[in-house]
Amino acid sequence: MSRSEALAVAPKLDIHGAFVRRIDLSGASLRGADLSGADATNAKFRSADFAGAVLRGTVLRGADLTGAKNLTVEQLAEAIVDDTTILPEYIDLKILSGVISNIRQ
Repeated sequence: MSRSEALAVAPKLDIHGAFVRRIDLSGASLRGADLSGADATNAKFRSADFAGAVLRGTVLRGADLTGAKNLTVEQLAEAIVDDTTILPEYIDLKILSGVISNIRQ
């Protein structure tokens, strides 16, 4: 089996509901990962790839998302963030706040 074939069938990370505070997943591929309901308070996700990751109810208070790839406003709107969450440069906190307000109304 080639490396690309192995990667295609590799299981996706599933840490839904896990307590992963202060974990360092910098540079990790979180493509399609299920982080729903996980408590990732103060975790490091620098340059991690979030394509297709599920963040419903994921606690990202104080998390460092600097340089995160493929992370969308829609994904973050389903997560729990606060003013200590470090967002990637391409995500505007004002837009995120507006999306969150619209979802919760």
